[in-house]
Amino acid sequence: MSEAELIVEEARLEELEDAWDTLAVANAEPASGPAWMLGWWRHVAPSGSQLRVVAVHDHDELIGIFPLCTEPAEPHRYRLLAHNFGCCVTPIAMPGRAWETAELTGRILATAEPRPGAIELVPMPAVSPWVTALRERWPGRMRPIVYRTEFYTVPTISMHGRSFDAWVQGCRPHFRANMRRYWRRFGEASGNARFSTAETMAADAETFVKLHAARGAGRGASRYLTVAESLPAFLEGLARDLLAAGRFRLLILEIDGEPICAEFCIAGGGETLDVSFGWDERFKHLSPRTLSGYRMIEEAFSRGEDRFNLGRGLDDHKGSLADGADVSISEVLLPCGPLLGSALARAAPRVARERVKQALSEEETSSVRNLLRRVGLSPG
Repeated sequence: MSEAELIVEEARLEELEDAWDTLAVANAEPASGPAWMLGWWRHVAPSGSQLRVVAVHDHDELIGIFPLCTEPAEPHRYRLLAHNFGCCVTPIAMPGRAWETAELTGRILATAEPRPGAIELVPMPAVSPWVTALRERWPGRMRPIVYRTEFYTVPTISMHGRSFDAWVQGCRPHFRANMRRYWRRFGEASGNARFSTAETMAADAETFVKLHAARGAGRGASRYLTVAESLPAFLEGLARDLLAAGRFRLLILEIDGEPICAEFCIAGGGETLDVSFGWDERFKHLSPRTLSGYRMIEEAFSRGEDRFNLGRGLDDHKGSLADGADVSISEVLLPCGPLLGSALARAAPRVARERVKQALSEEETSSVRNLLRRVGLSPG
């Protein structure tokens, strides 16, 4: 019979890291493994946050994990670890054990302290069973209320059964011609593309932060720059856990030894996730962002991976590369009980904001956000 435990201490999670990582690889969810999630917990989570992770075991075997935490500002709001760090995250379980994991998680959470007024599963794959499973298996007669706060596209590249050359040939002729021109210019400028090693990682992490900050200047806050002081340590932790297995890749483009672009990915279970980048706009004529993305895709093909996840949002650059797409959603469960009234009151503005966003075009939404920033308000 399966059993669940509520984990509130990091030391206990560290004991489960290997088994947790095995689940993440089996589910092809690299951002839902311990390297990314515990890295966020150690270096990024707000001070005073509390772990509320549910681990489900069948005898001594970990079959599912529901990695949640609370933050001091809103202790009754339970969120997934790394929920605000740019990548789609999710609970994970062995094949066929998700509903069982959700049922045991619900039993634990229904009596946890502090009592959950809201359980935010954001952002998660739209095909995920977790929201439905947790709601339907919640203990008691009253099922939690569920509402959606966000819905967006994640462009992807299918690599299974294909070669890199075949993928390139399938791209538009204009794209192929541009790539040849960009690489020629890069070579003529004494350009060099290299991946970080254990020896270069510390310096390369600082380089990424610097280039990411330069690229983000004047374009609104980056979720990574809000924790810029902690970001190098976070990246070095990922490298310690994943670099030797080829599952963490930080690519640096240089001109005469000067870094002009940095981009990093994490991988697992055949899935490569392109996380973030930064580049020096003085070298815009070389199109470093396009070159680094192209090189990352080539590396994933060379490792025999199945899919390249280009990350949230669909811009012109991603659109020129993608041949498929996922859908990610953000949903919140509100358990029925004494906290329901206050939870509904807090939810109302977010639901209304999402309805407005759905009614506006992307251009109109961008205009509204820029206006709110100009008058000193958060665009949400």
